[in-house]
Amino acid sequence: MNPLDRLDDAALPPVFRILDTARSRLAGTADREACRARRLAERARRGRVGRDGPADAGAEGSPALLDVVGVAPGGVVDRGARVLVLGLVVLIVVSAAAAMLQSVDRDRPSNATAPADAPTGSPPAAQPLTPTVTIGPGAHDSVAEYLGASRQNLASLTAAAPAADLYAVASLAAPVTPDEMLGVLGAYRAVQVFFTAGTGGEVEQATVRDPVADVHAAFASAATQAQTRAAAEAGAGEAGAEERDRQAEAQLRAGCACLFAAVVRAPAGRLSQLAADPRVRVVDPAPPGAGPPSVRFLPLSPDRR
Repeated sequence: MNPLDRLDDAALPPVFRILDTARSRLAGTADREACRARRLAERARRGRVGRDGPADAGAEGSPALLDVVGVAPGGVVDRGARVLVLGLVVLIVVSAAAAMLQSVDRDRPSNATAPADAPTGSPPAAQPLTPTVTIGPGAHDSVAEYLGASRQNLASLTAAAPAADLYAVASLAAPVTPDEMLGVLGAYRAVQVFFTAGTGGEVEQATVRDPVADVHAAFASAATQAQTRAAAEAGAGEAGAEERDRQAEAQLRAGCACLFAAVVRAPAGRLSQLAADPRVRVVDPAPPGAGPPSVRFLPLSPDRR
C-alpha cells in the first residue's frame, strides 16, 4: 500500500463521521424550528378564532399570523430557514468534494508505473577516450631534431619540478629480450611496451602491469596471431607473407630480442637518470598531469636514424 492509500484510510473515515454528525445536527435544528413554528401558529390560530370566529381566520389576520409564526422577515422560521439552507449548502459542497476524492482514489492504480517514455534499461556503455596529445616523433620529423627537443624538454621539466610524476616513452638504443628489458626498466613502473618480430614486421603494443608475466603473455598472443595469418596466406598462395609471419611466430615463441620501447611513469628527476643510461636512446616526457588514455605515445624505432 502506497503512502496516499494509507493517508486516505486514516483521514477519510473521520471526515465522513464529522459530516454525518453535522448533517444530523442540522436536521435536528430544522425539526426543532419547524415544531416551534407549528406550536406558535396553533396558539395564534386558537386565539384568533376565540375572539373573531372562524370566518375571519384566513383574512385580515393573515399578516399578523405570519409575523407571529416567524414566516415574515426576521421571524423565527425565517432565521431557522436561513440556518437550514446555509447548512444544507455546506453539506452538499463538502459531500461532493469527499465523493470526488474517493472516486479519484479508487481510480488510481495501486502500484505507480513509470511514464511510457521514461528511459529504461542500463545506460549506454562509455565510448573509448580519444587521445588528445601525441608524444613521439612524427612520420616526417628529423630524428636529430626530435632527439634534441625531447632531451631539452625533459631537462626543463626536471629543473622545474624534479619530484613531479610524469609519463614518458623510453625508446631503447637496440631491441632487447623480456629479461633484458627488466634489467633496464625494472626500477620503473612500465605501463605499455612496444615490440616487433619478423622481417619488416608491424609494431605491436601491449598494456602491462606485471613486466614479466604480461610481456610473455603479449608475446604468446602475437605469436598465435602470426600463426593464424600464415595459415591464411598459405591458402591464398602468398608465399612471401606466409614466410614472414612464420618467422615472426618462431621468434616470439622463443622470447626474441624484439622489445624496443616502453611507456614508464616516474618522477622527472628519475626519468633524467633513465635518459642517461647508455641502453636508452631517448626519454620523451608527456606534459605534467597528462597520461594514458588521453595521451598517445609513439616510440622511436631502433632502425630509424
